[in-house]
Amino acid sequence: MTPRIVQSVVLLDLPLPPSVNNAFASRAKSHLTQKTQAYRFWGRRVHDEFGSGERLPVLAPGEYGLLIELPSTMKGDSDNRTKLLSDILRPATKETFGLGVVVDDRLMRPHYVDFTDVLPRDRVRLRVITAALWRPYLTSYLEGWA
Repeated sequence: MTPRIVQSVVLLDLPLPPSVNNAFASRAKSHLTQKTQAYRFWGRRVHDEFGSGERLPVLAPGEYGLLIELPSTMKGDSDNRTKLLSDILRPATKETFGLGVVVDDRLMRPHYVDFTDVLPRDRVRLRVITAALWRPYLTSYLEGWA
């Protein structure tokens, strides 16, 4: 197996996940929740495109920030997409699919969500950025608005 490249910024274009409101459902007569068909379908789409992430770079170790760009045509709340996108960056387990771009999504500190006209309605762009580069990267991104 070829070692994965370690980078300070990892850029990913992924299928747009379902809203977290549509990703989990309670089992009948139980307090347990399970993944919905919409969530499982999204996970399969990501897996079809990226496999287990073995050809993707990994983020340099440590805390990081997440910059999320959503299509401006998306319906719903932007914050309802953040959880699933953060989760998909983790390594895969027996129970969950993951790309292994980050070691642990608990290391995500700041995140910024934006809308853009350049993405198709069913895609999302992620930039996973080491903490050391977060502020200058975000400042540069925001200066692009001017």
